[in-house]
Amino acid sequence: MTIHDQLEIEPANADTEALDYLTRREAAALCRVPLSTFDSLRRQNRFPFPDAHMGKHMLWRSATVHAFLQAGGTRVA
Repeated sequence: MTIHDQLEIEPANADTEALDYLTRREAAALCRVPLSTFDSLRRQNRFPFPDAHMGKHMLWRSATVHAFLQAGGTRVA
């Protein structure tokens, strides 16, 4: 059984995007914020919900994180 077999993928997006997932540590690094800040933003619903779960671990597609950052991140318009 591979890691991709264990992922609980949302069916609507499962076949349209590559399985390029980031852990919360990797997502925080991509956003250039400390892990504690990333977790705080996530708990405040100021960061997109995870695209998949593997056990208790949350995973985000890199495309989701890039789209969030290109849209301005947490900046108020």
